[in-house]
Amino acid sequence: MTRTEFASLDRCAAYVAARHALAAVHASTETWPTPLADQARRAAAEVVMTTAEGIGHDHASPGRRRCLRAAIGSALEVAATVDVARAMGIAGVERAQQLAGRSVAMLGLFLHAQATRELD
Repeated sequence: MTRTEFASLDRCAAYVAARHALAAVHASTETWPTPLADQARRAAAEVVMTTAEGIGHDHASPGRRRCLRAAIGSALEVAATVDVARAMGIAGVERAQQLAGRSVAMLGLFLHAQATRELD
């Protein structure tokens, strides 16, 4: 069994940011073209799921870093789909854009924090 420094998922700021971005994407995509909305929703859910998977790995482990890199890639996909929607002139994407950017930033910080092993 792996040990984690988080008592719950809500204790991880990157996870919380990803979850907020997911909620914002779902709230804003109802008027988007279906393929773009589906891509944004899928990517946003993937960020949350992959971040949670990473939290389950030990601090600074290769498994955690792999998951966080994948989550960052999906978070960038979310940000890109929101940018595409904005470029198409779809209104009401500002909150999703802000939260998608925050998710990318928090995941980047979380990955950076995994660069060194914890001293026991």
